[in-house]
Amino acid sequence: MSKESFNFIKNTFIKLTSKTYPYGYEDELVEEMTEAGVFPKNLEKDIHGNYFFKIGESRTIFASHLDTACKDQVEVKHQFQGNIIKTDGKSILGADDKAGVTIMLWMMKHQIPGLYYFFFGEEVGCIGSSLRSKTIEQNWDRIISFDRRGNNSVITHQSSTRSCSDEFAKALAKELNKGGLSYKTDSTGVYTDSAEFVSQISECTNISVGYNSEHTFNESQDILHLHKLAVACLNVDWENLPTKRDKNKKESLYDWDSYDSRTATSWNSRGFSRKPKSWSNKNYHNYDYGQYYDDEDYYHNSGMSKQRKARTYYDSGKGQLKEMEVTSFKTTTDVDYKYESVKDKFLNTSLSKEEIEVIKNQYLDMNNPDDRISYEVMVNSLVY
Repeated sequence: MSKESFNFIKNTFIKLTSKTYPYGYEDELVEEMTEAGVFPKNLEKDIHGNYFFKIGESRTIFASHLDTACKDQVEVKHQFQGNIIKTDGKSILGADDKAGVTIMLWMMKHQIPGLYYFFFGEEVGCIGSSLRSKTIEQNWDRIISFDRRGNNSVITHQSSTRSCSDEFAKALAKELNKGGLSYKTDSTGVYTDSAEFVSQISECTNISVGYNSEHTFNESQDILHLHKLAVACLNVDWENLPTKRDKNKKESLYDWDSYDSRTATSWNSRGFSRKPKSWSNKNYHNYDYGQYYDDEDYYHNSGMSKQRKARTYYDSGKGQLKEMEVTSFKTTTDVDYKYESVKDKFLNTSLSKEEIEVIKNQYLDMNNPDDRISYEVMVNSLVY
C-alpha cells in the first residue's frame, strides 16, 4: 500500500464529509471544496446545474452525486475504528456518495480519460441525471456510477430492470479484481444516476465503494476498501470493456404476468396490470388488490367504483414502523390516498425511501426471492 495514495483518499474523504450537504447545497460543496483544493478550479457546469470534468477522448462516463441523504446541514464528527470511519451517532456520514466523489477525484488526478459527472439531487429522485439523460449525446458506450453499498458488487440490474450486460459486468469485475478485490455481478441494484441513462447508453452499472448503513446515523465507510478500489480503477482498461446490452430493449429481472412500458412513478399507474407471479402478500405492505389484477378494464366498463383498504407504514422515529390507513381508488389511474395521524412529511406521498429501508431492515430477507421482489416493487413505487 502506498502511504501517499492512502493519505490522499482518506484526507479527501474526510474533507468531503466534514459536514452534510443535502439537496440544494451542492453549489456550496463545490465552492468550499474548490477553495480547499479538493475540486479542480476548472470544473464545469452544464445547463442543468450538474458539474463535470472531461479528460481526453473516451466513450466512458464516470458518475457520482454531490448531495447527502438528509434534510439539514450539520457538522460531522468522525469516529475511527480501525479501517472503519463512522460518526458520533448524531448525524449521517455522507459516504453515500462522497466515497464515489473521492474515487473520481483520484482518477482525475491521474488523468484517466473519461467524462466525469457530479450530479445534484440524486437522493431526491436523480434530478440532475434525469435532466442530463434527456440531452446526452449518443456517443457513449458506458456509464459507471460509484454509489453502491458493500465491497463486491458490479450491478447488472437496477430496480429489477437490466442496466448492463453480464459480459460487461464480469469483464469489469475481472479488471477490478486484479487489484486484490473480490467483485462479482449483482442483480439487486436499487437505483442511482446511471439508471437514468439505460435508454441512451448500453452499459450502465453501479460499483460498491465500501460504505454501509447509508441514510442512517450508523453509516460507515471502509476506507481501506476505498483506497484499494481507487488504485484498481487506475489500471482498468475502461475503453475496451465489452459493449453488449441492447439499449433499445427492456429486460426485467423477474417474470411478470403482464407488463407495459408506462413510466409513471406511482405503483398504481406504473403499468403493472397484473400481479407479479412470485409476489407474496405480507403484512408489512399488504394491499388487497382484489380484481384489480384480474381485469383492469373492469373498473372502466362496469361503471362501478371499487373500494380498497390498504396498509402502509412510516417510521415513528424510534426505529419502529407505525401503520397508516389508506382508502379507496375509483379507477386504476385515479388513486386517492388518505392517511390518518401521520406526520406532515408523509402527507400525499406513497412510501418514502426511509420507510422502505426500515421495512427492508426490519422485515425482509434479501436472500429470499419473494422478499427481494417485494423490495423492488416498493422502490419502483417511490413518488418524488
